Amino acid sequence: MAASFGTANAQTAPATVATAAPNDQLQEVVVTGSRISVPNQASISPVTFVSALDIQQTGVTRVEDLLNELPQVFAAQGSNISNASTGTATVNLRGLNDKRTLVLVDGFRLGPGDPASSAASDINMIPVEMIDSVEVLTGGASSVYGADAVAGVVNFKLNDHFEGVKLVADAGLYQHSNNDPDGVQQAIAASGFQQAPSSVNTGAQKSLAFIAGLNSPDGNGNATFYATYRNIGAVLQSKYDYSACTLGSGFVAGPSNTNGKFYCAGSSTSYPGRFTVENINGVPVTGGVENTIGPGGSLVPYTSANDYNFGALNYYQRPDERYTAGAFLHYEFNDHATVYSQFMFMDDRSTSQIAPGGIFVGEFSFNCSNPFLSGQQVSTWCGGNTANTTTLLIGRRDVEGGPRLNDLEHTDFHEVIGIKGKLDDAWAYDGSFQYSMVNLNSVVENFFDETKITNSLNVTGTAAAPVCTVGPPCVPYNIFNLGGVTQAAINYLDTPAQSRGQVTQTVADVNFTGDLGKYSVQSPIASSGLKINVGGEYRDVKSFTQPDEESQTGDLSGTGGALLPVSGGIISREGFVEARMPLIEDKPFAQSLDVESGYRYSSYDLGFNTNTYKFGVDWSPVHDVRLRGSFARAVRAPNVVELFSPSAVALDGSYDADPCAGAHPAASAAACARTGVTAAEYGNVQSNPANQYNGLQGGNPALKPETALTTSFGIGWTPSFVPGFRVQVDYYNIKIEDTIQTVGAGTVLTQCLTNDLLCNDIHRDALGSLWILPSGYVTDNLVNIGTLLERGVDVDLSYAFDLGSLGKIHTALVGTYIDEYQVTPIAGNPASAYNCVGLYGATCSSFLTGAGIPVFRWRNTLRTTWSTPWSGLDVSLAWRYFSPVKTEQLSGNPNLTAGAGATIANGGISNTDAYLSSYSYFDLTAAVKLGDKMSLRLGVNNIFDKNPPIIGASTLPGPPAGNGNTFPQVYDSLGRFIFGEFIAQF
Repeated sequence: MAASFGTANAQTAPATVATAAPNDQLQEVVVTGSRISVPNQASISPVTFVSALDIQQTGVTRVEDLLNELPQVFAAQGSNISNASTGTATVNLRGLNDKRTLVLVDGFRLGPGDPASSAASDINMIPVEMIDSVEVLTGGASSVYGADAVAGVVNFKLNDHFEGVKLVADAGLYQHSNNDPDGVQQAIAASGFQQAPSSVNTGAQKSLAFIAGLNSPDGNGNATFYATYRNIGAVLQSKYDYSACTLGSGFVAGPSNTNGKFYCAGSSTSYPGRFTVENINGVPVTGGVENTIGPGGSLVPYTSANDYNFGALNYYQRPDERYTAGAFLHYEFNDHATVYSQFMFMDDRSTSQIAPGGIFVGEFSFNCSNPFLSGQQVSTWCGGNTANTTTLLIGRRDVEGGPRLNDLEHTDFHEVIGIKGKLDDAWAYDGSFQYSMVNLNSVVENFFDETKITNSLNVTGTAAAPVCTVGPPCVPYNIFNLGGVTQAAINYLDTPAQSRGQVTQTVADVNFTGDLGKYSVQSPIASSGLKINVGGEYRDVKSFTQPDEESQTGDLSGTGGALLPVSGGIISREGFVEARMPLIEDKPFAQSLDVESGYRYSSYDLGFNTNTYKFGVDWSPVHDVRLRGSFARAVRAPNVVELFSPSAVALDGSYDADPCAGAHPAASAAACARTGVTAAEYGNVQSNPANQYNGLQGGNPALKPETALTTSFGIGWTPSFVPGFRVQVDYYNIKIEDTIQTVGAGTVLTQCLTNDLLCNDIHRDALGSLWILPSGYVTDNLVNIGTLLERGVDVDLSYAFDLGSLGKIHTALVGTYIDEYQVTPIAGNPASAYNCVGLYGATCSSFLTGAGIPVFRWRNTLRTTWSTPWSGLDVSLAWRYFSPVKTEQLSGNPNLTAGAGATIANGGISNTDAYLSSYSYFDLTAAVKLGDKMSLRLGVNNIFDKNPPIIGASTLPGPPAGNGNTFPQVYDSLGRFIFGEFIAQF
């Protein structure tokens, strides 16, 4: 899905602007990144502009699908994420994490979108049908908007001035033909798993919007109302051959050699189970054989053929049902008073689904007199004595109970009321009050309670009349015989859990804009004077989550750890000033020369203060050329979740491998000993088949703000001898210091293995692992410790020309080249740094980027639209391009997993997914007017049904970004998207 984008500045606008009427030339506008209105304002900082027509041409019903086509935007939370989904959709500018992107609606802050995750706004709140335009400013803007605008600002300008009635109906679905990419169907057949169908039509989407507006009789006011409904169908990974099983990576050499082909890798939390004896009556048993259950309760050796195909049951697209409604009101009493109001409401309900739960590999003790045990089981597990107790390492999938579900419902309110107007000819004012609230209700189902598991495994009586030793309401759980599990046992073990939460944001703002040129404060060689904006802001953010007792105990098997309550708030009191002044106008070699600056002082009730500022220069030596440059200091204060989350052991997405695990560990015995692996354990520590490991993670009330220094400069060219052509090139450099981050468990392991540093943060369980028991983890709490440097170039060009009797052509390209994306997890240790440009992997995709996706060196979107002369028919073709990337293990940097010297040939890296080739997608849309009142648009995105790149589990980062053997929020993972839109306006 692609759009035609343009940089918002008057100098590089289409040539028709230069010949506009005088009244148009003097129109007062505000471009995102400034509070000062000036005629045809040109932004000194780069701003990308997306129009309502651009949005319609994409066929999107979700705003994140639109923004993810911008090269400056990295995929974040969205509809294609199921495992580790928050149920929201967020924006991640420059890959600097969605919490560093500020989202505005008509210049007002949209509140945090989820109390349980971070401060990022949920753009599900924005109905696509109401968008007039989107402006994306990349780079620090804290001096104008306050904290969180480190990576930039996304400002949604909505249609608050509509007159009439408008109905918009959209429908679409995904169509795909499975064509066995890279021999995946052969791998599925070899594993005995279910094949995907030959073709699929799935993921149906539909939406309906009603918009009505009315002007006041005197023409001084307007009331605009809207209501929308959206329904999106679920898509299972089992529908696509490249995701019908979780793929293991093939090697051309080494112990895991599969002749360079993919294979299906399953989970040892399987059916009918994996059982390994650990001790008998408290006496450890070494070298225990792993078994599964055969007919009659017999024990047969467990092999990889018994692994469970868990990936097929995950959602590739979550089902979603959303209702929105709102109203925009404004009335101008006179020049001195215009009142306005903005109200928005959303109820969004989405369900994430992953494979069935059950008993995830862990230690469980039970009595050997359990009547369900066969004679062979008693002999093998209990030493032949029914009076004994035994402890088994058990992994058993609850295939009888169904997939694990998380029902996520967000109910959002956003209200703005304000008054603005002129004080006199020189001064204007604007005062507003904002309040937003998000209520979260999260319910998980089909998870087993570990205490109940232990209870249900300790059974007395007879096989015909079994009784739990703890008595009712416990129901015996017979996993020792095929078909022995009863529905009553599942009902007992399945334990739903609920978490509620709320986050509110209150903002009071008053500011005054003065044209000091009225007082002759201006340059003697300029025709207009100094404009300033000065004001103050009060912002109060409060948040809490309240998980139920079941969630807090961490007893639910397969949830990743305990979910603890979080509560807190942050208050800031701020004062700001901004100024813009033309120095030269209409002079030789200076068509215009403007400067702007801004400063904001913020005082937080947490005990720290911040200073942010900006300075910029805009110079047009001649009408055709414009040069601009800016420097800004931005900050991001820690949010409630970062400050007040209690520490708990949970899955840590910052690493997906233990270099000391497996039969052939990647690290030496001496190096692994520093991480806590004993000589007896070396070569016997189990790897996690799902590449998921534990970390002790939590907030830190001692966190301080992180700061960013942003530099940009660019050149724009609109040659008068080529009417309709423009080009804008901007360089940017963003350096964030004191980043609020975890060091990253992968970095901790690397530093311990190679430099004998941070080894005290590694805690192995009694089995030597970092995942089987809660006592195995890497300490990975939030700290102000790292730096992040990104620099690159944005390119934006367009060309419009007439074809005479054949109509008009307009083509536009927007692209981003990233030269450096350097992460230094420990600022005081430069040797810990690594550059992620052109790479993908768990370390590069850790907490800092917040994206979990490749860092493409070059991305672009090119759209060409032909406005034909026939009955309002427009045809548009778009090309979306992603440059090639390779696994971080081939970077040569010792901080990136395999480290220096790793190659495919030595067996350390999979040849199947070492390199991801460049990707191109093509989209085609056509629109036609059906009379004066109606129009129809039809389109196909990814018209060639191109498969996404397929990546094996050994290199694919874990959830939320890596799912279904690819990056589903980045590439077109669901095939071609066919859509239609009907608009009727009266």
